Amino acid sequence: MSRAKQGVLLVGALALMAGVVYLAYRSAPPRPRPQPKAIAALAWLPAESGLVAGFDLEQLRGQAWLLALLEEAGGEVEEGAEYREFVEATGFDYRRDLDRVWLGVFGASEEPTVAGVAEGRFDRERILAYARRQGAIQTLHGGVDIYEVQTEFRPPPIPGQPPPETQVRTFALAFLEESYLAFGTDAASVARVVDCREGRAPAVASDAARRADLERLAAGRQVWLVDEREKWQPQFLREQEWLGAEVVQLSLGLQVSPDGVEAEAAARCREPAQAGRLANTLRLGAVVLSIVLRQEEDKFSQAALDALGRVELTQEESTLRAWVRLPPELLTTLLSAAPLPGN
Repeated sequence: MSRAKQGVLLVGALALMAGVVYLAYRSAPPRPRPQPKAIAALAWLPAESGLVAGFDLEQLRGQAWLLALLEEAGGEVEEGAEYREFVEATGFDYRRDLDRVWLGVFGASEEPTVAGVAEGRFDRERILAYARRQGAIQTLHGGVDIYEVQTEFRPPPIPGQPPPETQVRTFALAFLEESYLAFGTDAASVARVVDCREGRAPAVASDAARRADLERLAAGRQVWLVDEREKWQPQFLREQEWLGAEVVQLSLGLQVSPDGVEAEAAARCREPAQAGRLANTLRLGAVVLSIVLRQEEDKFSQAALDALGRVELTQEESTLRAWVRLPPELLTTLLSAAPLPGN
């Protein structure tokens, strides 16, 4: 065979291979885009969750000024014997090893169900061994081992009330991956997380509009939460009939930086006119509060007045937003001078 003919065949073979690779690429499903860590586990939270929240503890640990401020404001906090025993037995300390937490809340307002995912550094064998020593009941769901533990605890006493009775508290967990742990109020709630992760049940992220809303709120924030009030709401909010008639969603996002804490709260109403009425109510409340604070001369009242004056209130159609940035110096005064409960 001549060199010219060999060259033609080689070019043809390369062209055929390139065509096959191209067709395979076109026919293959697109690769999923890597998700930002702030929303990575939204596809694992049950769709029925009314309250959805996320906490980025890894980023918060990077804000040394805030940690020092909270430690100073909180004073000396002695660790409980149970927690020290847990750390010693499992090697896990949330202050050091827990990076991110996502959770969903659903069910009755009086006794809500919690299902969540934690990301961090876990010693699987030591944690499971500790759970077994606590009498955990092990069940298998979708190929995942779920451990449910029941413990007794006595609520703190209330002045003037009879001593509270001992109650039973249930907690369940399951390892999803090396660094991801599902948790919940019981084995059934953890099983829902497992089903969402495997695509057997709809998740919070299954609704494209809801997912986009959560992604916007979570972007760049270390703490965020959204409450879809028609799905679930705390008991104290359920008792506010006027709020339930007009507001369908409440949200909050916190972004911490060396410049301070930036907070954005939002209320989505059923229609723009309702948002306008809520804005007028809040503005009137702010005026009354500022008058009260001006009559006080203590540091906390003056700092609270300063913080109130920094709040920006805006309306976008049916959504009312309140935004404020509190510098470290102002936060220091607010926390250090805040009156203690009961005083």
